[in-house]
Order: sequence, then structure tokens, then C-alpha cells
Amino acid sequence: MSFSIGSNIKKYVEKQHTDIDFLLKQLNISRDDYNMIISNEAHPPVSLLLKLSKALNVDVSTLIYGNEFKPKKAVSTRREERIPVRRRKSYDYESLAPYYVGRSMEPLIVDVMRVDNQEFSKHKGEEFHYILSGTVKTIVDSEEFILDEGDTLYFDSSLPHCINAVTTSAKLLVVVFNSESMVHQVKGKKMRDMVQAAKLLPRKNISLVCPDDSSLSAVNRAIEEGIVDKVFLVGNLNKTENYCREHLQYKVHYEFIDIPDSGDSYEIDAAKKGVSIVKNGDAQLIMKGKINTQNFVKAILDKEKGLNIGRRLSLISIFELPSVDRLIFLTDPAINPSLFIDDKLDSSFDILKNAIEAAKSLGVDKPRVALLDANEVPTSKIPTSMLEQQLSELNWDDAFVYGPLSYDLALYEDSVEKKGLKDNPVAGKADILVVPHIEGGNFLYKAWVMTMGVEVANLVLGAACPIILTSRSDGEMTKFLTICASSIFSSHVSY
Repeated sequence: MSFSIGSNIKKYVEKQHTDIDFLLKQLNISRDDYNMIISNEAHPPVSLLLKLSKALNVDVSTLIYGNEFKPKKAVSTRREERIPVRRRKSYDYESLAPYYVGRSMEPLIVDVMRVDNQEFSKHKGEEFHYILSGTVKTIVDSEEFILDEGDTLYFDSSLPHCINAVTTSAKLLVVVFNSESMVHQVKGKKMRDMVQAAKLLPRKNISLVCPDDSSLSAVNRAIEEGIVDKVFLVGNLNKTENYCREHLQYKVHYEFIDIPDSGDSYEIDAAKKGVSIVKNGDAQLIMKGKINTQNFVKAILDKEKGLNIGRRLSLISIFELPSVDRLIFLTDPAINPSLFIDDKLDSSFDILKNAIEAAKSLGVDKPRVALLDANEVPTSKIPTSMLEQQLSELNWDDAFVYGPLSYDLALYEDSVEKKGLKDNPVAGKADILVVPHIEGGNFLYKAWVMTMGVEVANLVLGAACPIILTSRSDGEMTKFLTICASSIFSSHVSY
């Protein structure tokens, strides 16, 4: 599916009388690259699209579709604006409402060709078919319908169904109703931009180890939104069917990898198989289901057969905080007990690099990294503050790094003015907050999520692919946003 993104960018640049040279400097691209984008000769990568969104102060939806995101509005689609999408050999789809962002109905013109064997599918929601020409045979849950021009069919699409042409070909008006799009359910503007960006990328495959209802529920949402294409369900088949009975709806998107339930070694065997699927290039993301975290991570970090790249794993949690006009990246609130190992400065490098790459993948060109501590004055009484000062003095080509800084001085410019740090490159402008110990990060994470109700996505980086390592206590939205962030990062970095 293609959109006139370049034309939309050009329209808003001209509308806002934006200085092109200043914009190119913000985006860190050449004029030739910019000209190729606005002439629709090249598609901007997602990280650049997110930078443009920030620079022009518009939704990503505006740059993709040419219309601002609005929860409810009327959008017309001219005949010449309809977008053809070829998804299967026997079907040609044409989207009739491609520019209504976050729609819960998908109206389509479908051309069906006669084939020997038609594949069954099922998914949440309902479908309505109106036969425009030709004759079709539709099977819904073993019941067969022969439909001619002018006939209609309405059915529960969670039942197995398939459609085939009786004549050489047939044309249908199809309306697919699904649950409300996640785009409408996301509260924050910048989080919504992240979802829209993930939807724009090629779909990813996920290796889901020991699936359960919670993990598969989020994966289903990502399938519905066009972010995930195929899921390898790695685990004992009986257990998978037992845990996920209510969520096994997308037969064409699943491949079951049956792992014998061999007692103590079952989780280890499942994790090894899940890792091998990624290592072989069949999936780009790996996700934890109902499996012990230690067994899951051990397989990932195996030096010979795992996804180990010799880097320290770390968690980067992504938030959109009230009264802060940018995404905030917090690290590490859950994996590493301390930023520094045995007070060695270089032991912290991987955690910082992981966070910087995460921010860059989401459109932050040169992230501002705040090394948090009790206050901004280094003292031997707080050893981490001395190490943070040394980190600040290193040469960081792709980021501004400064510490120690207190929480308020990292995020809020009014606090910076009161304490006279106005010329500091990070104070009051931080994109990334780095905590010295896991306790501080964990307190911030839970205060923001549980007390303030802030949305969060969690990236685990440091392996050969992003790791979706969510907890069973995480809600569907957190897991879905984590899949979105992981998909974007996977497209941003070449492993």
C-alpha cells in the first residue's frame, strides 16, 4: 500500500512557510534526499517521519494520509484515490476508505478468481458481502452458500470461512467490521504516532515462546492492525490450545511448533526452538509467553546457538508523560541491578548505547541523556555521582550525555532556571533518563504507570533482535505498544 507521503510533507512545509535549510539541519539529511522524498521518488524511513512530525508539529497521520487524526470525522474517497492491495493469489482487494484513520470497518471491492483450493480463515468481527457480478461459493463453518449477482451474506467472521468464484471470476462489495482500532484507544498523541509508524512498516513475524492468552491477545491486535504477519506458536500443542483457546482466531497467521512436554526441560526446549526460528531468519522478533524468564533469556544469550551479540541486555521503557512534550525513555527499571558493575565506567556503555539507539529509532536525532542521581553535585558520599560525572566528560558523538542530574532538573526547564543550569545541553530537555540502580527505575516506572495511568512500551535490547519481555501483569495495551516499538526498532537497525 502506498501513500503520497512526500506530497503531504511538501504541502505542510509550504503551508507553514518552513525554512528548508533549517529543516534539513533538524532532520540531518541532504537537500537531494529531501527532494527525492517530496517528489515521492523515495519513502522516508519511520525514524525520519517521526522527526518530521516533531519538526512540523503535526501528527504522523497527517504526513501519511494528508489528514489530521480526529476520533470522529467524515472522510470522502474519490474513485481515483482508492488504493489497490493484492494480498493473495486468488483475491484482489481495493480499499474504499484508506484515509479514515483508525477505522473499525474496512469497506473493500474484492475480485475473486476461481481456484482449485481456497484457504479458510477466521478473525474477530463480522463480514457483509454483496455480489456485484458473477457467482461465488462461500463456506461458513461447513455451511455452503451459492450467491449470484445482487445476493448478500452477513456472517460471524470468527467462524472458519472461505470464498471461491464459481464463474471464472466475481466481484464483491465486502465490509469487514472489527473491534475498535488500537489507534483510537491509545491516549497519547506521540504514542499514537508510534502506532501509526509501525503500521506503515513491512509486517513482522514473531516467535512466541510458550504462548498464553495474555501474550496472544496482544499479538492478535498487532495482526489486526497490520503490524504482524505471521506468528510461530512455540510450545506444547495441548498447552497452547488450553491457554489460548479464546484467542486462536487467525489460522492463516499462525504456525504451530509442537514441543513435547518433557517435564523439567520443556521450557528450555521451547526457548531454544523459539530462538532458532529467529536465528534462521523466519521471524524478526521473539516474545515471552508463559515461560520462566531465566529459561527464556538463557536460550537467547547462548553464545553458540542463541542471539548473543556480546552486549549487555537492558530494558528501555518508553513513556508519554503529562506536561512533557516528548517521549521519555527510562532505563533500566527491571533487568540490571546497577548501571555500573564493580564501579567500572565501561560497564555502563551498553545500557547507554541501547537507550540511545532506541530513541533514535523513534525519531530523536541526537538524544539528550540525563544520568539521574540524588542531586546535580558529584560527591564521594554518592559514588555513582562521581562515575556519572566521568561519563559526562567522555566524547559522545551521537548523543548529549550529562550527569549527575536530579529528576526535576532532567525534565523541567523551570527548575533548571531556578538553579542556574540554563546553558546545560541536557538539563530540562532530557529524552533519556538513566537510573543508577534498579530500585529508582522501578519506583519511577510503577509511579508513572500505576499511579498516573501513563501508557508504556518496553524494549529489551542488546541481542540480535528486539526481545518482547513483558509480564503477565502487563495489560494488552502495554504489550501491543511493546510490539509496535519492537517492530520499529527492528526496521531501524540492521543486525
